Amino acid sequence: MSYICSVCNGMESLLNNCPECNRLAQDQGRLSDYYGPYSPYRPIDDLKATNGYEDLIQHTCIHLAYCSNCNYSFPVSIQEHNT
Repeated sequence: MSYICSVCNGMESLLNNCPECNRLAQDQGRLSDYYGPYSPYRPIDDLKATNGYEDLIQHTCIHLAYCSNCNYSFPVSIQEHNT
């Protein structure tokens, strides 16, 4: 069975408030895309197996959110849906 992230696939928007100032944060994409220059080209499940989160087991996609008001970045876990 395969799983997809509704935010990565444009079906939903990331709507999370910043934990520091409570303003709406912006989605900066998958956190794993920031691991290195070739990270966006590696298989997603390979990155999930070594990133330190339980996202492979729990079928979640970890996105990076950024608050332009206070310059705070934080991870957001999004539940993936099976296809």
